[in-house]
Amino acid sequence: LKPIWAKTLLPRERLGRAFGRTESPMVCEPLCAFRWAFRALGFVLVLVWLPQACGLDWSTQGGLDIVFIGDIGHPREFAEELTSPWPMGKSAVEGTFSLYEGLRDYVENQGARPQAVLVLGDVQYGGGDYRVCNNTRTAFQKYLLGTVPETKVFPVIGNHDIHFLGCSMAEWRHPHSPCYYGSAYHMYASAPDLSFQQWRTNWLVNFPGLVQSAISPPPSGQIQKEVDAWLAPTRYNLNLDNSSSVYIIVGLMTGAYELARTDDTPNSSIDASATGGSDIECAFLRDSLAQGRKLGKTVFVYLTHSFGTGCDDWTLTQQVDVWIAGHKHNYWQSMENGATVTQEQRHYPARLLIGNGGFDEGLIDVVSFGRLYEEVSGKNQDRVLLHFEIRDTCISAEECPSSSVGILAHCWLKCKDVAGGFDGGGGPRKATLSKHGFGFTFDAPRRRSDGFRASSDKSGAGPYKLQLGQGDFLQWLAVGACTGELPATALCVIPVSQESDAAEIVFYDGSPSSFSARIAVESDRRGPLSRSSNSSTLLLDTGFWDVDEAGIGRMKPSRAWLFRFSTPSPGAWQMLDVAWDGGFAGGNQRLIHSPGGVMRMALHDTAPLLKSEDLEVVV
Repeated sequence: LKPIWAKTLLPRERLGRAFGRTESPMVCEPLCAFRWAFRALGFVLVLVWLPQACGLDWSTQGGLDIVFIGDIGHPREFAEELTSPWPMGKSAVEGTFSLYEGLRDYVENQGARPQAVLVLGDVQYGGGDYRVCNNTRTAFQKYLLGTVPETKVFPVIGNHDIHFLGCSMAEWRHPHSPCYYGSAYHMYASAPDLSFQQWRTNWLVNFPGLVQSAISPPPSGQIQKEVDAWLAPTRYNLNLDNSSSVYIIVGLMTGAYELARTDDTPNSSIDASATGGSDIECAFLRDSLAQGRKLGKTVFVYLTHSFGTGCDDWTLTQQVDVWIAGHKHNYWQSMENGATVTQEQRHYPARLLIGNGGFDEGLIDVVSFGRLYEEVSGKNQDRVLLHFEIRDTCISAEECPSSSVGILAHCWLKCKDVAGGFDGGGGPRKATLSKHGFGFTFDAPRRRSDGFRASSDKSGAGPYKLQLGQGDFLQWLAVGACTGELPATALCVIPVSQESDAAEIVFYDGSPSSFSARIAVESDRRGPLSRSSNSSTLLLDTGFWDVDEAGIGRMKPSRAWLFRFSTPSPGAWQMLDVAWDGGFAGGNQRLIHSPGGVMRMALHDTAPLLKSEDLEVVV
């Protein structure tokens, strides 16, 4: 046996260094080898047993860690590329350059190692021009020091990725012409340049991950327009880590004014806002959700360049957990800063706008990028925390905005220098945690189990129709026109006599069985009930789709009114601190906040998701 031992065992000096002994001769005798084998076995057992005994699982630590950015302009070395006519030069200012240089600081000085980069549209404002796509490819490799492979940079298509001028209102001068792909133009309107296939090839060549990693979910066929396959870069999915709970869905909502495309554009690449586009986006969402669940994913992140009612089927949109968009050159999130959103308690998708990546319209005083990273949590490691961390690369060093005339305003011509940052020629730039405290956490089940439900399928949440009143006199709850001092956009909570006129409602952030919850009204507006800022009236005044001209959402789900409930006896329910009040113009009754008020409540399930005996509330 000795020749075999001599050939297969490590020299004793190396084994000794590993296990605390340094004996000679150079080769172990058989008895010595068995001693090392037993010691090695003990070492392995410690490695395996100790983490489990301490509640650790080394195979699950870490997880997804990616960078996401939106509406990025040109790096300093390509500042002259497609930056005229005006206002395209707004995509090449000091704040624009800071994004790339801040990313350089992030990896070089802070040791970050993101696995991928997601660009939420308007990719260097190049219209799919080969040269600009290649510039983007080169810039990310340079500024990220090669830490993110070329195959892990993924674009979302925006209006300036169709044509570099953005398919703007200037296209309306040619009502019978499409917005062409590429960078050719005449008098601010696009001119014939690239075919769809040429345009698509430019993206596939310069972002090779679209070929290697993009998933095309199998089309279900539930659509009027024929779709043979979903095509990157317009619509695709990403599974960036098989062990991750996250599935990424990249949709096509460009925010363009002109939605007509060249005749060779396939149905699968029609904009969600174009004629017939809603059906296509809904079909894509349906196919993507099904594919992600087939892979065992529990968290769905939806990326589009623009935000809006692209897919008009709320039952699909509501299954998205986090929706990230750009287009408006601003930042906003529907959650409070630093909040944690729990999947089982939410009703609305968590929304994040991050369009402040480099096109300077003077809407915000910082240039930012986002980091999404995953953390395993829970006593049994059965939960996952998705942290959305926001970092600034430019904090304005000028009056912001510089002008009250929106189209002339800017904020990022000058950035504050930050000691220790990377200096690309304009001063040191550093990726610092958000000046404004932006960011949030999403808490969800880590794995899909046999009992896993879509986030819209929550026991006790609804939808319901609700009756309120005293004793045996109950009235149905509805929303209708307000009178008096309330905003014209507001709808008051009013009583009606017919069930058919009653509003469907859903509870979130709790349920009657947990004695508190917020109430969402299932109407086209998709808004929650809140209390008027200047009276006790409870009303519906903002919804999920409501945004202002700067992209800022008008509704934050956590700011809705938190209703309180009690159950004085089994099967009996009460809503607390409310009353019907008829002391308004015209004598119309409306629901108000009335401390100490108690009303009997009856819930009527309108779309049972579970057997009635499984519901947490009594119906």
